[in-house]
Amino acid sequence: MEKIELSDQPELRLKQLRDLDEKQQELLWNIVTENVPISPWPYGMPASAAPHVVLLGVSPGNGLDGEDTLRKKWDNKPTIGILDKGFLFPDKRNYWSKASDLCVSLVQRDAPHLDRLDALALSAHLNLGTGQNGVAGDAAIEPDIVKWVSILLHSKFNAKILVCFGLWGIMSKSHNNELWNSSGGLPVDWKSPDDAVSFGNLSFRLWKTKRQDGSPMAVVMWPNHPSRVPFAGGPESAMWQKAKQKVDKLLKKHKF
Repeated sequence: MEKIELSDQPELRLKQLRDLDEKQQELLWNIVTENVPISPWPYGMPASAAPHVVLLGVSPGNGLDGEDTLRKKWDNKPTIGILDKGFLFPDKRNYWSKASDLCVSLVQRDAPHLDRLDALALSAHLNLGTGQNGVAGDAAIEPDIVKWVSILLHSKFNAKILVCFGLWGIMSKSHNNELWNSSGGLPVDWKSPDDAVSFGNLSFRLWKTKRQDGSPMAVVMWPNHPSRVPFAGGPESAMWQKAKQKVDKLLKKHKF
């Protein structure tokens, strides 16, 4: 399939995306959604079609007080040059406010002049499963989704940074490690991070890998779910802000 060349510099990439004509937009959508396991796009995965930063969780989980009904109205195929409004979902656990805050911070590391909405227009959130059972473990992940996510990150999204939320226990298991690396996806030996730094009694881990085009990519393991201790609360909480600073230092150490 024909490719669309996009810059790794966020501001230029955003301009390029907004300059695509209808035919080029359709081509980009076809590239990104090729072999998607759930058409046109899996539930609970707001995404740019060409993100600079990607977050990865276990599954959409359970909503409260009709939240899932509202979220489903927002789901669509990946956006091109504009934010996916799923990032603005006002959930009571502050999950999406913190996910959005982290994406904005990571994009603005490379493009400090982009505003919040433009930074979110270069962000994506994926999951390893599509269930809404609220269970974080092997039962929540789906092999076809795992393989698809790994390939998407390796050869189609061309992101610079991937942040995984609380997936260390799941992905470091041999069968899940092998599943991720079994189909020409993003090469990550989940059992062997390149670096780790402590955060209280938790640890942030980092892997250095490469996309299919040879460009470097950082994979960061956030040690716990953003809605759980010690990260519970809103994005303004002291622990959340300290954690973002820890990630920034880890990325800078490895020249990302």
